[in-house]
Amino acid sequence: MQADIFQEVEKVASESKKVSRASWRGVLSLNVPELGLGSVQYHLRAAKVHGDQKKIEFVKIDKETGKEVIPKEAPQLYSYTPTESGERTNVKEIPISDVKEKVKFENSEPIFAKIEKQYFLKEDFEQSGKWTPVPASQVVDRQVEDGEIIEPFDRTTDIEVAKDGYVSMERVSEYRFKEVYMLAADTDKRVKESKERVLKLARHLLEKEIALVGFFSWGRGYQYYTAVIYPYERRSDGQLWLLMAMSEGVLQFDPSWSLVGEPEPEEQAAPVPTVTARKKPKVNISK
Repeated sequence: MQADIFQEVEKVASESKKVSRASWRGVLSLNVPELGLGSVQYHLRAAKVHGDQKKIEFVKIDKETGKEVIPKEAPQLYSYTPTESGERTNVKEIPISDVKEKVKFENSEPIFAKIEKQYFLKEDFEQSGKWTPVPASQVVDRQVEDGEIIEPFDRTTDIEVAKDGYVSMERVSEYRFKEVYMLAADTDKRVKESKERVLKLARHLLEKEIALVGFFSWGRGYQYYTAVIYPYERRSDGQLWLLMAMSEGVLQFDPSWSLVGEPEPEEQAAPVPTVTARKKPKVNISK
């Protein structure tokens, strides 16, 4: 993986029309006579190339009313029955609407409080300062872009590659990689994968000069990647690896920074395949 030397650049949204701003300026000094580059300097500037993957924006709502809710750390009261040893049994949540003075006197069971994240109607709080509670079981996530209800992505344990989920090796460099991992056969006795089968897959991809593309998520949440699986053969010694790179989309180059004119429409290459996710994709969940 190449080091990212342009971390200071301002992030430009993919839909923005702003020109990428230079985040570095300096001098490139060369003295390589063997390449015909003897004692020459270049004054340069640099701007970061971003990916096209959009961040999933969402808000939490009450699924019963459709109104937006806001989280707040607040004490939650519980009643319980103590045992002879002092343990708490029959623990029951006391609804906030029932938390009144009578709880202290009319309820024969003792109570205790825990600080928990609770949800309240945003509209009521902003208009009148009233904290109207919403049960956590009624709170869901709604995507800002299209208003659809969405569910978090769970850890991927089965990478599904569709019939069109591949790309030529020469275009792998167009992906914006965050991390790269080495793949190998899982020789655990419960699955007994063969090293030879994995090696055969790597060699097949190498021969066909193609990479595989699939969805991947590391865990609970809305962060996901396009997993690009491809072989890498080191020319110096013939070592072969099967790599899985996590892509945050396709590199988006700013035309205003191009050193030559824009190509004619018919000369523009077809886009490389990536994974897009609006709703929760179909993946296997680790136990």
